[in-house]
Amino acid sequence: MEKIIKQLAELSAFIPRFEEENLAVSNVNIGWQIDHSLRVTNQVISALVRSNPEEYKPRFNWRKYYIFFTKRIPRGKVRAPKGILPTEEITESSLLLSIELAYENLRLLETLSPNHFFTHPFFGQVNVRETKVFIQIHTEHHLKIIRDI
Repeated sequence: MEKIIKQLAELSAFIPRFEEENLAVSNVNIGWQIDHSLRVTNQVISALVRSNPEEYKPRFNWRKYYIFFTKRIPRGKVRAPKGILPTEEITESSLLLSIELAYENLRLLETLSPNHFFTHPFFGQVNVRETKVFIQIHTEHHLKIIRDI
């Protein structure tokens, strides 16, 4: 969890530069990368909270295993689902609000039972322990893009 908190701090440090872009690296700007990363964190934790841990059914998934083993998401190979794409104008204040919500949600994550889960479109069911790994890998993926921009 400490790694995710450090990643949120780094995302926060990039907020003043949210309008910067580098089309050689990404078709979207730093603000979009930050917003998307925070949107995933916040929506995943919300889904965990709403889940029924008794319905968790662990299954092996080779995609999840590969990403979790390598701790990296290949760049440009997957498109984000519509539900986690930014829908409104991205501003410095909207990013700051999303960061604060992410910190609150991380505190909430610590209170959940191990079998709370969310269903990922490629990985299937992901429990609390795996979610922490997923958030860390996903956030690092977007931080690498931001650093390259």
